[in-house]
Amino acid sequence: MSARKPTAAEWTALLAFHATVSGAFIVAYLTGDEDTYGMHVFSGYAALVAILLRVAAGTLAPAGSPLRLPRPSGRAVVAWLRRVVSGDAQARAGRSPLIGWMTAALLLGVGAAAVTGAVADVLVGVEPLHEDLGEASLFLVLGHIALVFALHGLKRLPPGIASRWTAWRSTLTNRVIP
Repeated sequence: MSARKPTAAEWTALLAFHATVSGAFIVAYLTGDEDTYGMHVFSGYAALVAILLRVAAGTLAPAGSPLRLPRPSGRAVVAWLRRVVSGDAQARAGRSPLIGWMTAALLLGVGAAAVTGAVADVLVGVEPLHEDLGEASLFLVLGHIALVFALHGLKRLPPGIASRWTAWRSTLTNRVIP
């Protein structure tokens, strides 16, 4: 996770990446038939180039930069989930470590679909794999959208929800003052 807020240039780069990849993915997904094959190929290569540039920028960015690729951590997710369940408002308001996992899944899934599409231009036998990865990538994208909405909704929960949750989880032994 980044240690500081992105500058205007970093925000522009991140938003341009999201716009390019999402637009290219949508066009590639919708134009996979024979009538629009040229658009499909162009948008697939656009997605591939954008992903390669993002991975290069994320790998070369210094530690603490918002452009640096998030490092997925299972321990961080477990600790964050414990904080959320315990009612910690700062955990709900902060950046979730689930984003690192989703970033890795999207870059790998959509990137694999784009790479196999480029390979399928030369080796036609790779086409079924490319189609399967493209279909799987759609579910990754939909999962990403659902996660973003869920995390945004988690931030919007009223503060009283946490106290009600922890009261519901409590038992008589930890409610009684000796």
